[in-house]
Amino acid sequence: MGHDLITIYWLKGLEYVLAVSYLPLFVLFWKFVTPTRLAEAPVTVAAPSWADDLAGYFQLPARLFFHPGHAWARVDGPDMVTVGMNDFAQHLVGRIDRLQLPRVGAEVVQGMPALAVESAHRAVDMLSPVSGTVVDVNTAAVGDPATVKQSPYGEGWLFRVKSPQLAANLKSLMNGVFARRWMDAVTDQLAGEFSREELGHVYADGGTPVDGLARSLAHDEWDAMARRYFLTDGGSNA
Repeated sequence: MGHDLITIYWLKGLEYVLAVSYLPLFVLFWKFVTPTRLAEAPVTVAAPSWADDLAGYFQLPARLFFHPGHAWARVDGPDMVTVGMNDFAQHLVGRIDRLQLPRVGAEVVQGMPALAVESAHRAVDMLSPVSGTVVDVNTAAVGDPATVKQSPYGEGWLFRVKSPQLAANLKSLMNGVFARRWMDAVTDQLAGEFSREELGHVYADGGTPVDGLARSLAHDEWDAMARRYFLTDGGSNA
């Protein structure tokens, strides 16, 4: 009888030891089979900037070359070029009241004033993107300047130039991805200078940004803007 009790107590003790020994293994097993919920890191979403609203807004056709003064050039032949003002320029000026284009036979020089655009009695010179002799002028656009705004890269072209130095001139112009990067930089600069309201961007009524800023600025402010964006000595009061 005494031996039986000893045997029973010995077996119970062994069961207890085994149970205690397996407990850590059970805990590890449970952690392994149970998915751990990781703490979610806080996500910070940056508010859209005013420059983001304007990004890509201004059209830059890939086939054209662009001068930093916002004139464009389209190669029509070995030494023949069509010239116009780009989408950014026509938006900045807004409604065009009068165009002053060079006469046929006049000589234009790359980077020098070649035409003038007037809006609300504020005129600004624009620089020629190429050098050469003017061989044609868009008289239809002169008679109806709204054509330039409606189709700046099409029917709103301004004049054509015979340019013997065309290959050299094109090296100073931008196109493709380089033109887009340049326009993005210009857009960032503009967005940094003016608020949405100042640029005429009203979400509620579906307004378009940067349309006719010239009409909302004082003469001295417009002159300063002309120097910055059209690379001229400034606008003039017509």
